Amino acid sequence: MASCFIIFKDGRCFSRRWTGYDCIIRIAIHELAFIENGKPLAEWLELQIPPEDESEDERAESGYGFYNARTEEWINRHLDTRSLTEENQKLFWKAIENGRSKVHDPELQDYTDLNPEYFEMFFEMYRLSEDGAPPLEHSHWGSVSECNSKNGPGWEEEIIE
Repeated sequence: MASCFIIFKDGRCFSRRWTGYDCIIRIAIHELAFIENGKPLAEWLELQIPPEDESEDERAESGYGFYNARTEEWINRHLDTRSLTEENQKLFWKAIENGRSKVHDPELQDYTDLNPEYFEMFFEMYRLSEDGAPPLEHSHWGSVSECNSKNGPGWEEEIIE
């Protein structure tokens, strides 16, 4: 059952089961380690999914969210990429682009548990968003919502400037 959401820059929505969402976020985290200035975003994203070694019982797993003992907060699995700073949006999508070939590499079996076809559905939505295709032609939501929040690192610095 679809329980987690990633919103693209044009408002289209990718929605699938929470395990796939976590895998996509982990791909971004892994790849951000190799991108200049990617560490702060990777550290923030790590707090948006449970640690891999933590059991579902330890985190009060509900699919659409979980209790994060590291931050003592309930975390909903919902990432509106528009809520990230412009720089972090670029870093996130660069990480996803860099991870794409590794998802399909048969020699990297331990890279992710994510089904490559699942990743390609997600990546196709990204491509359509970048190409300017109408967002509702390929979206898991029936409408485009506005983004009224700011998430992730970097906003503090932008406010000061």
